[in-house]
Amino acid sequence: MRPPPSAPAVLARPVRRAARLARAAAARAANEVNAPRFARQAAERAMLPNGAVVVFFATGPENLYQFEQWRRPLEELASQRPVLVVVDRADTGEAVLAGSRLPVTLARGSAALETLVAERDVRVVLYLNQVEANFRMLRFAAPVHVQLGHGESDKASSVSNQHKAYDLTFVGGPAGSERLGAALRGFDPATRTVQVGRPQLDHAYPGAPDWPVDGRRRVLYAPTWEGDRPSIAYGSLASHGVALVEALLAAGDVRVLYRPHPRTGVASAAHAAADRRVRELLARAGEDHLVDRGPYGWQWTFADACVTDVSAVAYDWVATGKPLVVTEPARSALRPPSALLDRLPLLAGADAGQVLGRLDDQDPAVLGDLTRHYFGDTAGRASTARFHAAVEACYALPTGRG
Repeated sequence: MRPPPSAPAVLARPVRRAARLARAAAARAANEVNAPRFARQAAERAMLPNGAVVVFFATGPENLYQFEQWRRPLEELASQRPVLVVVDRADTGEAVLAGSRLPVTLARGSAALETLVAERDVRVVLYLNQVEANFRMLRFAAPVHVQLGHGESDKASSVSNQHKAYDLTFVGGPAGSERLGAALRGFDPATRTVQVGRPQLDHAYPGAPDWPVDGRRRVLYAPTWEGDRPSIAYGSLASHGVALVEALLAAGDVRVLYRPHPRTGVASAAHAAADRRVRELLARAGEDHLVDRGPYGWQWTFADACVTDVSAVAYDWVATGKPLVVTEPARSALRPPSALLDRLPLLAGADAGQVLGRLDDQDPAVLGDLTRHYFGDTAGRASTARFHAAVEACYALPTGRG
């Protein structure tokens, strides 16, 4: 049974909530002021294409990691069909413009979207998340609406009744189709899902440190965030993190890449404290280790092994065929049917210090089976080819009028 929170923790909650509300109010005010300037800036950078694939990203810049996961595949897709990113906040748009070659436009409400869809002949709309604002765009019947999500996962958040609102959901492989078909009433995965693999795996990513190959193992520890409700409490920092990193450092032949989720500590003081402690341990251990705050993707080829939680990182890593340890989530977290969780022994918090032994006890054949289950064929650039073909097929879909 989980112990009750301490009095200081209880008192700190309203303070943190007030601070979050104040930051949100300040962001809304700044966006009101900056909207006209950003709209001009975006228009000056690139002409808005007609007949485009629209990426509808109506969320704040704190969720930019969702866009960043798809940025390179979308930029490559733009060589096949025009791609346009639509945002509803100036600060999000500025962040997308700063890091992407794609054109961006600001549409702050339903009227602006109506004009955009009609005047620019929007054909396909891609969604990277399940935020409520998506329904402002979903009300338009003419475009083909496609839910991409921002990662393959068996987490509860990967199965939502909201999937029924989209014409199609692009999933990685058989696992995604089966997951949605089993969970949603009246949802036919044979007609409503398209298996496109993981196009992200077909790209090279910058950001790797200049470490020599010297025989030491490079272990990526990439915990997810704590979640904002008990059913998605998959984060391991508070339960595993400190003991796990201490064990890796004690080995002597390991270099640690610590990559916490961008939202770590937002909802839990315990996770924030564990994050600080892990950073302190690595700082004391010296330059042989790294707190990774940069782009995502280079870790797949750079690291030799991975320790992570029930998150998209685990599923991406499976496709590398290299050793993987997944942590045991909190008891409150939803444990859906999952080939990955069933076939890989999970690391309990009490066993965090035994992490290296778990990494050494791996079966490559199991990892190969899991790759095919979650992503299908990933050889060569098979995922990119399937993704492009799936988008192209959307252009050929008739409307409800035939």
